[in-house]
Amino acid sequence: MKNSLIRTGLRRQVRCPHCWGQFGPEDSKWITAGSELVGDIRLGSDQQKRFLPTRFDPEGNAIDSSGTPCQEIACPHCHLQIPRSVLEMRPFFVSIAGTPSCGKSYYLASMIWQLRKTMPRYFCIDFGDADPVSNQLVNEYEKQQFFNSEQDKIVKLAKTEEQGDLYSVVQYEDHTVSYPRPFLFFAKTGQNHPGVKNQGDSSRLICLYDNAGESFQPGKDTVGNKVTRHLGVSNCVMYCFDPTQDPRMRSACGDATDDFQVASAPVTNRQDIVLHEIASRIKKHGGLKESERSTKPLLVICTKFDAWSSLMGEKTLPLPFVPSSSSEIHRLDLSVIRDVSKRVRNVLYEHSPEIVGAAESFSSNVYYIPVSATGRAPEQDEETGLIGVRPRDIKPMWCEVPMLLAIACWSGGLVPYIESNKS
Repeated sequence: MKNSLIRTGLRRQVRCPHCWGQFGPEDSKWITAGSELVGDIRLGSDQQKRFLPTRFDPEGNAIDSSGTPCQEIACPHCHLQIPRSVLEMRPFFVSIAGTPSCGKSYYLASMIWQLRKTMPRYFCIDFGDADPVSNQLVNEYEKQQFFNSEQDKIVKLAKTEEQGDLYSVVQYEDHTVSYPRPFLFFAKTGQNHPGVKNQGDSSRLICLYDNAGESFQPGKDTVGNKVTRHLGVSNCVMYCFDPTQDPRMRSACGDATDDFQVASAPVTNRQDIVLHEIASRIKKHGGLKESERSTKPLLVICTKFDAWSSLMGEKTLPLPFVPSSSSEIHRLDLSVIRDVSKRVRNVLYEHSPEIVGAAESFSSNVYYIPVSATGRAPEQDEETGLIGVRPRDIKPMWCEVPMLLAIACWSGGLVPYIESNKS
């Protein structure tokens, strides 16, 4: 019986979202289902074995040596489990980076939450989990912030760690390698989307990588520690810059905010060093000379906009998409985003010029995008001392815009766009 993976609609070559190795769909391994078939050469004695099947049931599922039908597949290189959508959808790799405490976790949760609403409502795109198991952490973040039954109880998201459930360890003969576990989402054209008739080509598998800030420090990228090697294959890099970690920007905000992150200065970091290190790793793994500028898009995500909005002269941001006169689908207005980007760049150039220098010496395609994951300053619980935000008060600002921009401009036009002030 023919392998169910050999069917119309599969990509000729796919890239594993875990180890980034490439292979043909027909080389995918299956994960045994028989309880006695444990002990995988790559993943250890407590994991189900991986195998190339020779028998299939009437539904096209592989049958393992115990006679049990199997449904899950794995990468033939690292043996880590992959969703079937990896074989069918073109991947879009996005790396999210930043220093410790820059607000990455809060931004990630708010970005995904906003995309779940914005994509279907404005762009007729179905956005959801391609692998709920891989997405457990970000789903828990969303639950804490937006689906919390205790709306008045202060919430604080856990810090992203350098080890643990967000990483996978694979054994290659005499050495082990750590890989980051990606967050995997599908973006499929809806029934009213102009690309619905060609859904296979227009839909995307979005692979997001979020490492602990410490992983981007110099010296952390080694043969056995490949947790940031996704930078080399990423279609877009989002660098989270936290203005409240810069003493010059804190000083410039003056009395315009009572945010303790500005007034009390709990964290100060040299964020340009991390950005230079990211650029160095991308050039090294991408085969670029040190003097070359990359064409890889770099989005400098300026977090905690509510805390430093006074430097922009406004507390709100304009709606960056507009309705189409010919259909119900909206279009992303690049002119609005570029205008905001220029104004943010001016603020950074005045107060943190080394960030602008680091960004623009690395990439010829840079945007500066302000976001606020919560829309307000955190507060301290008088009883527990916990510092966080009450779910009822969370109102994200522009968190979905960086991903919408990335998909619109560098992922084949799944999200349509216009330039309203283009002559």
